[in-house]
Amino acid sequence: MLQTTIIGFLGADAETKVYNGKEFTTFRVSHSDRWKSEDGVTHEQTTWVDCVMNGKPSVLQYLKKGTQVLCQGSTSLRVYSSPKDKCMKAGLSINVRICELVGGKPDAVPSVLYRADGGEQIAVSKLYQAPSLVRDEKEQEYVALISAGAKQFVADRQGWVYPYEEPKS
Repeated sequence: MLQTTIIGFLGADAETKVYNGKEFTTFRVSHSDRWKSEDGVTHEQTTWVDCVMNGKPSVLQYLKKGTQVLCQGSTSLRVYSSPKDKCMKAGLSINVRICELVGGKPDAVPSVLYRADGGEQIAVSKLYQAPSLVRDEKEQEYVALISAGAKQFVADRQGWVYPYEEPKS
């Protein structure tokens, strides 16, 4: 299997779609290379990669236009006919298995939080997941967390951590 790792910026917000009864999420990632030729002229080349993830990832709310991500997965190349240019073109696609947010705001979710119900310290990964808070269906749906700066967060059953938002009535 051919594996690829890319780092780039989302060109638009990620979208969740359903096809043949299966849910998946799509987004496009771009990377631009800049260089100067021997004659001093600056050149730029942007490469776009189509990304597809199975299901609806918990990080979907963070996959917004301009967000920098690292994606890993299996790669495929497709050739297609462009009706606009009336010529053959090629496109790179990745079936994403790992998607990490990189280069984001430094304190979107702190790396250390505390349980609101007992003060236990919880480590949070860069992907905003707290593996120690993964629970089965019989346990409570959300765990209340708080940062050292008194900001409120919640963790779902899969351990994904989100900033707490008051329910809208």
